[in-house]
Amino acid sequence: MVRPIVASFAVLLIVVACSSGSATGTPSEPPVAVDPNGEWQLVAGSVDGQALTLPPDVPVTLVVEGSGVSGRSGCNQYFGELTLVNGRVTLGGLGGTEMACEEPLMTLEAAYLAGLAKVDSARMDGESLALSGPGTELRFQRTA
Repeated sequence: MVRPIVASFAVLLIVVACSSGSATGTPSEPPVAVDPNGEWQLVAGSVDGQALTLPPDVPVTLVVEGSGVSGRSGCNQYFGELTLVNGRVTLGGLGGTEMACEEPLMTLEAAYLAGLAKVDSARMDGESLALSGPGTELRFQRTA
């Protein structure tokens, strides 16, 4: 009776040992290096399932300089701190100016800043920088 149990346990150990690196949390491919430093312009995005409507004459921007982040959120300027390690993003200390603008800029700004606060990962998609988090996807192109 003990032999079948020991044999079953041995087979289970072999299967686990031979499986991919997922059991140890090791990715099958190394993460792609993400260097967000520089100036970026939002070209597409969605927050909570709603696409952001980007007016052609008012750029929404992201400027990353070391651990500092800033930019234009539609109507106002914003700033904060960014930490990026292996594609995982932490944004903190977000603040900004508080000027009032006409619609639809105020709606865009509120949605963009809400989405930015949810960002928890970054990846390069070709030449685009994609920031994402729960219900959020923000895609940027480098500015000249």
